[in-house]
Amino acid sequence: MSSPIQNQAGPASGPSVTGNIALGSINTAGRDNNITNYLTGLRHLRPRQADPNKLMPVNRFVSPGDTFDNAAQAVRLHFGGTANVHIVVLLAAEEHGRRSAGLRLLAATNVPTDRVFELLPDWDEPDVACLPEEHGAGYLLNLRSVTRPLPDAFYSDLITYASALRKAGSCMVIITTKAAWSQARAGGPQTEILVREIERPNPTAVVRKYLDSDELTRDRSGWIDNKESLFHGLLPPDCAPGEAVRLASIIAKAKGMRDSDALDEYQGWESHLSTEWFAGGSQEVETRAVRIAGAFLNKVPAEVVLNSADLLLAAPKINFPKPEGGLLARPDAPKRLDPAGMSFDTATGTASLIHESQGPAILRYLWTKHRQLTDEVLTQWLQDISQGPAKKYLDAIAAALTRLAETVGVTPIFELAEGWLRDGGKQHQGLVGDLLSELAVHPVLGSQVRAELATWARGKSRPERQCAVARACSGPFGKTYPSQALTRARYIFDSSGVEESRKEAVNAVRALAVDDDLAPLVADTVVTWSTSAGKSIETDRQIFFDVYSVPPSADQVENEPLTVALTKPGEAGEAIRRRLFEAWQHIIQHSADPILAQRVLLNWRAGAEADRLPSGPVVDLITALGGSAGIGGPFIKAVVKAKGPLKDALIDAFLTDFVQDVEVENDPLAVASGVEAEQRLGDQAEADPVAQ
Repeated sequence: MSSPIQNQAGPASGPSVTGNIALGSINTAGRDNNITNYLTGLRHLRPRQADPNKLMPVNRFVSPGDTFDNAAQAVRLHFGGTANVHIVVLLAAEEHGRRSAGLRLLAATNVPTDRVFELLPDWDEPDVACLPEEHGAGYLLNLRSVTRPLPDAFYSDLITYASALRKAGSCMVIITTKAAWSQARAGGPQTEILVREIERPNPTAVVRKYLDSDELTRDRSGWIDNKESLFHGLLPPDCAPGEAVRLASIIAKAKGMRDSDALDEYQGWESHLSTEWFAGGSQEVETRAVRIAGAFLNKVPAEVVLNSADLLLAAPKINFPKPEGGLLARPDAPKRLDPAGMSFDTATGTASLIHESQGPAILRYLWTKHRQLTDEVLTQWLQDISQGPAKKYLDAIAAALTRLAETVGVTPIFELAEGWLRDGGKQHQGLVGDLLSELAVHPVLGSQVRAELATWARGKSRPERQCAVARACSGPFGKTYPSQALTRARYIFDSSGVEESRKEAVNAVRALAVDDDLAPLVADTVVTWSTSAGKSIETDRQIFFDVYSVPPSADQVENEPLTVALTKPGEAGEAIRRRLFEAWQHIIQHSADPILAQRVLLNWRAGAEADRLPSGPVVDLITALGGSAGIGGPFIKAVVKAKGPLKDALIDAFLTDFVQDVEVENDPLAVASGVEAEQRLGDQAEADPVAQ
């Protein structure tokens, strides 16, 4: 006997069979094949829409040399057609404009712009099996931050993948470095894979293109060549395209070709830093404190900035005397903020840097030229304000430190984080987690941070670091690299030294499980853990129970993983509920503690009876499990016969399912029709290998 699970949350009585995914021995119109294909697809890198005309418009693009132009010509002739080339590899160092070049290459194909997608390497080891192969798609595989040579297996598998792209009428551009591609290239040239090294675009041309693309700034494109202009001769010939774009954006908003403030902004405010803001002496100490506070806390309430500055002035190694009269002797917020280059919004009370670029410049200057101040004062001060006036604005601190890491690297940031974790409490674990989560998705620094997070996750002797990793997994890191985040959560489960770190890892997985896009992947992953043989099998089942626990009350059901799993519509919802069924099926057959498992399933039923879960899917799940394990068995019998509002609905569902099975068994025509339908579906799948 078998029974379906509904794909919608309906009433408990008389669950409908129509439109459901079939479980057990029934195959309905190929639904099992569809769901299997869907679940297999979850392991693919997640395509992110990347419209080339928005991200890199043609009127701002500067070609990176003849080799790129030749590749673009090959693409126009071959991509999407019947010829061989369906993968182009663009090789260049970081900050050579590879992403822009890859997008423009895809724009040269006949793939519609709304079918162009970017793929980020959400893997710990490169794996071609993770690459999607939808029909009529253009993919940009951005191997940013991949520093180790790609394995030979990746290249050999890529040859097969190129053939799959050809059959699907799709194409791919891979952007990476020559060093990363070196071993893979040893396999020799392949007709379906075109490899080209590209040059760095001319920086002066990049500036001109940027300014010429807007009629409001078109007349400024000559400033870079005008010897009377302060912007003449600034760009070194080997600078990154991003640096050229930064200069162009500054020129675009400059007051004129001799705007010294604009020049100072481009030069990182170096003259102000060394000769004005931090020139020494006691007269400007208060203003310096406000500047430093503002650099960390841009766009937060002025009260927070000024209170943080006062804490810095009161630090033991600064010990700046308070004015006689205390707060009454201090000027108002605008008068304290203005000398520090900050504005005050009278409507919101917010303090903001007038020039946002001054914040990163100040932090870079302090961390490179005032190490005594940063090591002996600012590190402790950041801990103090994160527990005091800035405790509600830790995201601003994390964002500032992320920008700092772009210039000083991640080592000082990890040193700072280690200090917070040693001396701080749970709040500092959250701050470190948020900071590392932001750094983990950084285009240049991300791979180094993600590798360190893996090391931290395995270290059970430092549970505070594991807790910080768990927090990172629930943030931008988990949303951008979900497979890597789930892997790091698994490391914590496997090596957790204390219950706190395990609990935080569960919370991280739960946070990803309620994300609309990630819910199916999380369900598939957690169920895979719970159904895999191994010494930690009971521990893994407990993870399943904890992630998909019953909401604590009826008013807290919306953002709960189990509610999302039982109510999500469409194929994604069917896939999730199919995996929940398979988890329970395995638990019933193999659990070393059936009483505990039975208690959890009874809790699911009780949750539905208390309006904390949708009753229809719960009834369907229990009915399906009865069809699989046998209604006469003690496990399901106890779940069905327990007193409660759903008892009659469960019995009715089992009787209905039983009658339907008997009718099918006694109807030879129905059985034959089912076999013929399955045969037709099998023939159809063989005729279209891409759909398999």
